[in-house]
Amino acid sequence: MHIIHTVSSTEILFSGVTHCVNELCSGLDRLGEKVEILSLGSSEIPSKNKKLECKFSAGFNSIPLLKKTGISFEMKKYISDNNSDILHTHGLWMFPNCYRNPQSNFVVSPHGMLAPGALKFSTGKKKIFDFLFQRSAFEDAKLLFATAESEFEDIRNFGLKAPIAIIPNGVNIPNIKKEKIYKNKKTVLSLGRIHPKKGLDILIKAWSKIEPIFKNWELKIVGPSEMGHQKQLEALVKKLNLQKVIFEPAVYGTKRDILISKCDLFVLPSKSENFALTVAESLALQVPVIATKDTPWTGLNLHRCGFWIDGGENSLVKSLKFALSLPDKDLIEMGNRGKKWMQRDFCWESICQKTLEAYIWITKKSKKPSFVYL
Repeated sequence: MHIIHTVSSTEILFSGVTHCVNELCSGLDRLGEKVEILSLGSSEIPSKNKKLECKFSAGFNSIPLLKKTGISFEMKKYISDNNSDILHTHGLWMFPNCYRNPQSNFVVSPHGMLAPGALKFSTGKKKIFDFLFQRSAFEDAKLLFATAESEFEDIRNFGLKAPIAIIPNGVNIPNIKKEKIYKNKKTVLSLGRIHPKKGLDILIKAWSKIEPIFKNWELKIVGPSEMGHQKQLEALVKKLNLQKVIFEPAVYGTKRDILISKCDLFVLPSKSENFALTVAESLALQVPVIATKDTPWTGLNLHRCGFWIDGGENSLVKSLKFALSLPDKDLIEMGNRGKKWMQRDFCWESICQKTLEAYIWITKKSKKPSFVYL
């Protein structure tokens, strides 16, 4: 089977979309399928999937507003000239997500971009792009992919009627032994893009109630700043006179895995997430997690490896107080249960096989998989 994947960029290394596209395509390649990744960007930037990826330049570089839409006449022509069994686009609201070939089965992974919280950002621009381009692309989609039941509901609430395959993103299980360096120093970690939708302001306000009580704990916030948000958060830390809140720049690969493995608790106070890969990565490294109900991680409670909580400062303060009061052995046992859950249900081999089954069904070569809903 010939499968083309399109995505606006694979160069945003802290993006869950970048990670998922790379891992999915690598897995499909290992299964013996012909896979191509079409993205925007500079060919000089190293790619994880160099043999699979073809980069195209965006047009209208001198007009910032148009450049941000990702118009690429080169990519559009390549898609038109190359028939494929499947044309799978990742993300929304940019031209690479709308280019199609009538000979290819067009499928879409919104990657959480239809969640109510996500739709609140740049609402006007999204409505215009939806009316002019995205809506017709949705109408041509033979299949949509959701990473959880919550995203399934977001897709249906947006009014889309195409069949939906519910397949979670996968996670790699690093071969890293969890170790503690300082027995009397413990760390709460929040890792990811430093963006307003991540709820880090709520976390810092909650931490102001925690820091005076749990003096051997620190809060570490790690990731790339967007929209100047880190400066806003640093000003909040200063205003609250907090002494144990640390900001660190983004790290990648093995350094990222080691950083996660050395913390005692991971917190994601996000206001909108369709999957939240950092939760899966933390669990895979035996780190228990607190995540809000604006993420799809209800399994944290079910599998007793963390806490799935209401959003808001009070709920976060309550959960942090409880988690930080637990004996070390309880946190370790929670982390162990989390890793076993990831190994069982989220390995990439299984995710890629399910995705391929969905492709085969949409090309009318097999019966409908149980995870596809009409």
